[in-house]
Amino acid sequence: MLTKVAPEYSDGVKSREIAGQTVVAFTIGRDGSVSDVRSTDSAFFGCWSKNSDDPEIPYAAMRAVKQWKFRPFVMHQQPGDAGEPVKVGTAVALPFDFRKPTDPTIANGPEGMTACSPRVVAVAPRPLVQPKVDPTEPLFGAPVIEPSRAEEMLAHRVEAAYPQMARIAHIQGDVTLRVLIDKQGHIAKIKSISGPPILIQSAMDAVKHWEYKPFQLNGEPAEVETAVVVKFQM
Repeated sequence: MLTKVAPEYSDGVKSREIAGQTVVAFTIGRDGSVSDVRSTDSAFFGCWSKNSDDPEIPYAAMRAVKQWKFRPFVMHQQPGDAGEPVKVGTAVALPFDFRKPTDPTIANGPEGMTACSPRVVAVAPRPLVQPKVDPTEPLFGAPVIEPSRAEEMLAHRVEAAYPQMARIAHIQGDVTLRVLIDKQGHIAKIKSISGPPILIQSAMDAVKHWEYKPFQLNGEPAEVETAVVVKFQM
């Protein structure tokens, strides 16, 4: 961080004599400037907003964050290269305390607050690097079938939720998974093959609930495995 501006709260807000924190999510551009600033109930690193129901509190926090400035985040494709600036999405928890110094609860900290200090955790749109997987070779020891054939047998599909921080960082792309389908058509095992890391868990959480019509080989129910592609587009 190069420049940090603290929130300025009105006297009306301060008169409430409360303590808490408000979480603000935003995007850091390639030049280190801040955009897409918004308040949120919680951040992906475990902090959540507390006692910030008065709209003036998150508004003041957002006004301050819009003035922040960062050094550009640089992604290096290979060790030693110059790298190039990238956009990143992140969030910060901003605490506030309007209680009187004589309040005995101040020594114990705000009740119900998560134990975390204001911090920024960046989510860079960096591709997941994994060993290449031969689409014809089994990962789980079962016969491999074409994805198009598997899709024809799909009986129930659950759509993947778009992670909030991925939206903030404008991260999109395809997540490729390899799944093992048991004799009843349930997803028995699942493994990520490729895709943006921030999107993979959401894709897996959805696909594990997919249901297929039972597959048969030589007239008998059989386990099979196939590739699944989950698309995330904004």
